[in-house]
Amino acid sequence: MAGFVLLHSPLVGPSTWKWVAEELRNLGDDVYVPVISPSSMSQGWEGVVSEVLTQLPVASNLVFVAHSGAGPLLPTIVDRSNAREATLVFVDAGVPAMDVSTPLLPPELLRHLAPTAEYGLLPPWSEWFGPDVMSSLVPDADKRELVGSEVPRLPLDYFSGLVPPVRSWPTDRNAYVLLSDGYLEDAQEARRRGWPVVELLGQHLDLVTKAPEVARAIVEVISAG
Repeated sequence: MAGFVLLHSPLVGPSTWKWVAEELRNLGDDVYVPVISPSSMSQGWEGVVSEVLTQLPVASNLVFVAHSGAGPLLPTIVDRSNAREATLVFVDAGVPAMDVSTPLLPPELLRHLAPTAEYGLLPPWSEWFGPDVMSSLVPDADKRELVGSEVPRLPLDYFSGLVPPVRSWPTDRNAYVLLSDGYLEDAQEARRRGWPVVELLGQHLDLVTKAPEVARAIVEVISAG
């Protein structure tokens, strides 16, 4: 039996992990899903890290799994936690660099989004790429409503922060699960570092729509490490 800590992206909410968490619990595993609040993001990425740390279980041999925008913060969270013998899994997530600082959003996308901010707040992520994107990513109306209800309006300033180089990686047990083309470069970086990679190419929110497959991929990539 494993203990999983599932970290959702600050751009969405904890329900993105709801269905994968259920699959892992059905396998007999303990699962924890820390909640990142909009208030913590007003303090930058350090505020997010601090909030997550207050919600971690006191346990060893935990598997930390980060999706999307939680990826760049994952090594710092694990390094500052009391977790020992941890495993890190990035699921369609950004992998922070080891020699330069890592932006929380691609600079070109940030420049595109900046003019859409109102009173310092960006529109919800679900509106960044057009009105039909969420219907495409999450066809099930009930799931889409739940996930969409948790998407916050983030402070534009949050994305001005940079994650310092992670020169001292907290563990040598790392892995990657690729869900979409948008994270091919991160998966390639994981391979360059010698991590096991499982490709489950589909959509970025397949952890919502294909939870059994994503849960199996997480278990598979851990076993391959």
